[in-house]
Formats: sequence, C-alpha cells, structure tokens
Amino acid sequence: MTQVVIVGAGPTGLTLALLLVRTGMTVKVIEVSRSFRRIFRGEALMPSGLEAIAQMGLSDVIERIPHRSLDAWEVYIEIDRFSGG
Repeated sequence: MTQVVIVGAGPTGLTLALLLVRTGMTVKVIEVSRSFRRIFRGEALMPSGLEAIAQMGLSDVIERIPHRSLDAWEVYIEIDRFSGG
C-alpha cells in the first residue's frame, strides 16, 4: 500500500489528498495552522476552478455554501504618467 504525506492543507494540498485517497492511497496531511480561519489568496472561483471541482465530484458541496454568481468583472487600472519635463 502506498503512503503519502502532504505538507500544507490549502486548496491544492487538500485537493491532492482527496484525489490520492480516491485511488486507494493512505494520505496524511500536515498543516501548521490550528484553525482554517484564514484568508486565502482568492475569494472567487473562475470557470476553470468550478470545472475542476465538478470533475472531482464536489459540485454539490459548492452549492451548499452560501454564494452569489458574478456575471461581469470591472477592472480599474491607474496609470501614472511620467513627465520628463
């Protein structure tokens, strides 16, 4: 039996753990934080992320989490103009 240790229980580490467990491997996840109350780098799931979740069979989990869908993005970029004068 293959045994795997994953260091870090962020989105990527836990996704890898799930996929490996489904193949029959024994997985141990090590996380330094005692709480999952932390800020992740993104607060939105892009279509590719939602597709990955669907492929893992976890769409029903996402549907149970309070959320709202976005139909558009607005991006504002302030460009500083340098005057050489």
